[in-house]
Amino acid sequence: MNFETNIVSSLTKVFPDRIMGDRMESATTFRNEPFSFQVAFRSELGDEKVTPVYTTIESNLDIKYISEFYVGNVPIVKASNAPEIDTYYDRKTPGLYPDMLLKRNSNADILNDIRLTGRYFEQNQETQIYAVSDAYQSIWFTVNENNETIEPGKYYITVSFFNTIHKQFLAKETFNLEILPASLPKQDFTYTCWFHPDCLSDLYGVEVFSDRHFEIMENYIKEASKTGMNLILLPAFTPPLDTPVGRERKTVQLVDVIKENDTYSFKFDNMKRYIDICRKSGINRFEHSHLFTQWGAKNAPKIMATVDGDYKRIFGWDTDAKDPEYARFLKAYFDALIPFLKEMKIDNSQMFFHISDEPDEDNIDYYKNAQNILSDIIKDFSCGDALSDYRYYENGSVKLPIVITSSDDIDKFAENCPNYWVYYTGNQLFNGYSNRIITVSGSRNRKIGAEAYSMGAKGFLHWGYNYYYGVLSHGLFNPTYYPGGYNQNPGSSFIVYSKADGTPIPSTRMKIFYEGINDYRALCLYESLSSREDAINLIKEYYGEPGFKFLPDNNNLLNFRNELNLRIKNLL
Repeated sequence: MNFETNIVSSLTKVFPDRIMGDRMESATTFRNEPFSFQVAFRSELGDEKVTPVYTTIESNLDIKYISEFYVGNVPIVKASNAPEIDTYYDRKTPGLYPDMLLKRNSNADILNDIRLTGRYFEQNQETQIYAVSDAYQSIWFTVNENNETIEPGKYYITVSFFNTIHKQFLAKETFNLEILPASLPKQDFTYTCWFHPDCLSDLYGVEVFSDRHFEIMENYIKEASKTGMNLILLPAFTPPLDTPVGRERKTVQLVDVIKENDTYSFKFDNMKRYIDICRKSGINRFEHSHLFTQWGAKNAPKIMATVDGDYKRIFGWDTDAKDPEYARFLKAYFDALIPFLKEMKIDNSQMFFHISDEPDEDNIDYYKNAQNILSDIIKDFSCGDALSDYRYYENGSVKLPIVITSSDDIDKFAENCPNYWVYYTGNQLFNGYSNRIITVSGSRNRKIGAEAYSMGAKGFLHWGYNYYYGVLSHGLFNPTYYPGGYNQNPGSSFIVYSKADGTPIPSTRMKIFYEGINDYRALCLYESLSSREDAINLIKEYYGEPGFKFLPDNNNLLNFRNELNLRIKNLL
């Protein structure tokens, strides 16, 4: 029986009917940088159309640094439902798309579990492999998934496939990885992807802030930390995001509010527990939930309190943002919060505040009102919001703008704002703008790193790490079997899938996005050894003028990174 294999990059999509990428057998990386590649496989048509197989790894690198995953396909009904779309997709047709990364134990024990036959099985292996004659599949390998520091040198990783019938050898592929004698600088690039505790409560059917809920949240937060997320949404109050006017999302309020007569008091037990699990998971910076409603800051967010023994809502859509009672509440809240933050040793650089998400040109007056209420209270902290209108920065309303990549004003922000971040939603799918929905190319996802560096952006925000509701929080979907559950824009609202045991399934997209962040870090390293001018000139060679419309294919991006690594190596 013939067995076909091909070794390809992390940017390649291995569809059942086609491998969308070229062969890649070697690469370079840095001592503290994760690196991923894939081995695609299928059994050629023979007597057995389904072939049970197992893999082994041989390497001169300690195998503890090599993580192995089976790439699972997810069903896509529509490639994108954005108002405008361009041609930079791997495919635009319904079908199965590779994205889930199902963990495998490398070099599992192989035993014969059936007497008097030659059938062998991988022991304690949750994801068994079956090659088929009419479809490609792939195994994904990540070297140094946990961002450790590895000794420099030249390493080989040989992946062998065996038929579990009589342990018959089928094929092998070898990847050669040179780990360069340098480390990427500390990640100063801020990356947050909004974490939604209510979605996990609903999906798993657990009580909000119960022990089980905190356990599940910790599992998901740990996975986020592995791929560069260094700032996390802190739901002090239920985040006023994707909520219809007059409606409510499930209460996920970390702060206990007590009102007796006209006096407010606060307890932070759940907030402390949440902060502790984030720190344990490797995330030490926090962004406070928005203090006014989305799309204009016209109202207060939902805030629950115990009032004379009765637990009820005290602020919400019926509270005008200019209500003096809400301003008085905020003053009392911050008088309690700031000492708590000091007690938790969270300094000004580790705490970030939001006023209102995505205010438009008609809401400047309300936004300015909110900013005036908070200006003295949070003057020592960073504060910013996702927006597109330059006037919010120009008139001083926003200290740190988070600008949509497709904004007509993006050049103004880049030229005049020393500290700004960028963001996109699932709608920036035209004119080559970067995005990471399931159906776009790997390069379109990863290129954000070089784009942000070229334009001087200091961070990136995305709204959906694990958002499993439909539009405006209607409905609930499991992304594992319905990834188009958010408006048939597949993967727009999440980058992790969900296992029944309360743990997340990582995606290829989250690892590729992190590769983009590490491209940014590598450019910073090159700048420190040479100059920013040289780094920008290298970008121009491969991508053209700085901006957020780079149009590389996968090979172009990989060649850029290889050239960048070689230049750094020559300067060491």
